[in-house]
Amino acid sequence: MPKPRVLHLGDPIKYNHDLYARFASTFEVIRPSTAERARPEFKLALQERRWGTVDAIFRPFWNTGGEMGDWDEELIALLPESVRIIASAGAGYDWVDVECLARYGEPGPRPALG
Repeated sequence: MPKPRVLHLGDPIKYNHDLYARFASTFEVIRPSTAERARPEFKLALQERRWGTVDAIFRPFWNTGGEMGDWDEELIALLPESVRIIASAGAGYDWVDVECLARYGEPGPRPALG
């Protein structure tokens, strides 16, 4: 059975390398380059399904991984339907439209963009 795929947004970790090694042994971790995390390229990568089926999105440090800007409907609509978890280190969630994210997480057909 294939490992669940996790999109790691941000720079390589600086601490807790043993813990991250265990994490990476359980999941297939995909870490886009800094250039791929810029909003236009990130949107294109999501549209192209460059990273394939992704089960989770992980941003382990609040200071990197936000190069694509706020997670609004424009980005959320492009997420693969396979995404079930979005985890981001830090306090608060003002970087994401949680109401929009909730709509896309509901069973049934995905909402139309716009």
